[in-house]
Amino acid sequence: MPEKLRKRTFILAAALLALVAATAFAAAAQTPVRTSAKNEVIPAAGDDWFAWSRSRQQTRGPYDLYAQRTGGKAFRVSKKAYAGGIDGTMLAYQVILGPGAGNSDLRLLDLATRRKKRIPAGVNTTRWECCARISGDWLMFSRARASGSGRQLVLLRNLVTGEQRVLDANQASRGALRAGQLNGTYAVWSRCDPYPQCRIFRYDIGSGSATILPVTAGEIPYAPSVNQLGTVYYAQRGPGCGNSVKIMKQRLSDAPQLLASLPPGRDVGVSYAHIPSGKPPRELVTTHVYFDQRTCGKDQRWDIYRIDDTERVPPP
Repeated sequence: MPEKLRKRTFILAAALLALVAATAFAAAAQTPVRTSAKNEVIPAAGDDWFAWSRSRQQTRGPYDLYAQRTGGKAFRVSKKAYAGGIDGTMLAYQVILGPGAGNSDLRLLDLATRRKKRIPAGVNTTRWECCARISGDWLMFSRARASGSGRQLVLLRNLVTGEQRVLDANQASRGALRAGQLNGTYAVWSRCDPYPQCRIFRYDIGSGSATILPVTAGEIPYAPSVNQLGTVYYAQRGPGCGNSVKIMKQRLSDAPQLLASLPPGRDVGVSYAHIPSGKPPRELVTTHVYFDQRTCGKDQRWDIYRIDDTERVPPP
């Protein structure tokens, strides 16, 4: 190959690699969604709606739940409440009952009409219900505090037929069991038994089977979410708050992939994945991955960010 042609080929190849790298970096950029002088936590998103909770004081609770339609004005859904999941215009959320944080129940609200929908009997009990996620006819939630004592459950309830499935149960005094997200036919949750021996599970509603995601040795996985294709997003870190926190993804058939790394001293609370609909089918889809990010230390500051992840649609 002539020397001039070789140099030109090298320059073109280098430019192509730079373009690919720039595209990958852009896809993993962390976009601020809710940042203010207050703490902004626990995001949930749909095509036209976004919900989250905000502290009344600068760095302390209680937290009130807000919702906002795209292009509209935010409104308060409830005092002392936390977002769970959005499906269409239906919001599933958690309300703290009584003084302090004595108990917790779940609620459903049509965001368009701002009218509550009745929760089927047996969903709310005298125990702590939280972390509600909704998709189609199904409601996923946790029973008992994620890190409390006693029997912890992750449950899946059909709001139409009344069918209820126990996805996981944990009795360990040092364990932690928490619902992650329900999206289409997939559900994810995290389980530590005991902490820090943690795992993330992906469940297929159609087959009724659960899969344990592989874990990087020495890392703690947590805060899982899932999109409609079954791709799971989660955080992982070493022991201690803000210790090399990474946001990861894992498709149905691929190995875990790194999406983004957080600065030292910053950590993640929850994540929430959503693929916007209303667009024609195509080979590539983009998932909006929302997460709340906090600073470690005594006066924790929380804000909500988003990462956009583009992936190829798997063949049918």
